[in-house]
Amino acid sequence: MNIPIYTRKAAIFSLILLLLSIAAARFHWISYEAGTIALGVAGIISFSCISIAALLTRRTHSEQGRRQFSQASLISLPAIIFSSLSLIYSSNSTLIQDLSTDIENPPAYIFSAQYHQTHSSLANRQQQREIYPGIHSIPTLLSVPEAQVKVLAMIDDLGWELSYQEQGHIEVNVTNTWFGFTDDIVIRISETKSGSIIDLRSASRSNRGDLNTNAEQIRDFTLHYLQ
Repeated sequence: MNIPIYTRKAAIFSLILLLLSIAAARFHWISYEAGTIALGVAGIISFSCISIAALLTRRTHSEQGRRQFSQASLISLPAIIFSSLSLIYSSNSTLIQDLSTDIENPPAYIFSAQYHQTHSSLANRQQQREIYPGIHSIPTLLSVPEAQVKVLAMIDDLGWELSYQEQGHIEVNVTNTWFGFTDDIVIRISETKSGSIIDLRSASRSNRGDLNTNAEQIRDFTLHYLQ
């Protein structure tokens, strides 16, 4: 059995599987969950290839065999690095997939309501308070129409895709660059005595964790608004 050449072929397969899993999930040929599983398999295969190469390279007398083990190790690096980073990032994320600046009365979806009927930020109130204490409403001295104009300009700057708007209500969606899963963001602008107050709600269409993207999007919006 030619172990070096089979190890090299397995490494090539792990790289192909990595690229296919990202592309297939990104373009919705498969689900995000299936893409994650495929990515994990690619990581396991690549780790196995590197381990085999590390154990057997010095024991291989053939120059060609040692070269094939070296090639297998190099080819395996992208899959093992990417899958490891994804695992670390996932382990540091929460299972909350629906966040709001107003957890007592979160903005309601209109256009994207069909995607968010099975989970609500209300079920995550206490967990959100503990994990994201810095997420809160944005008070403004602008009137509702003035604030809406500013928010619409910000949406364009942030690269979010506008899906629906009416007076005091804006909905956008954001697609993840790598895996293509979509988050829906609703922005509510309410009148106050001094001007208006802006509340956001960001929810993932996936029923699993959001990899902290919802919190990041709310923070990005807040920081951009306060600039």
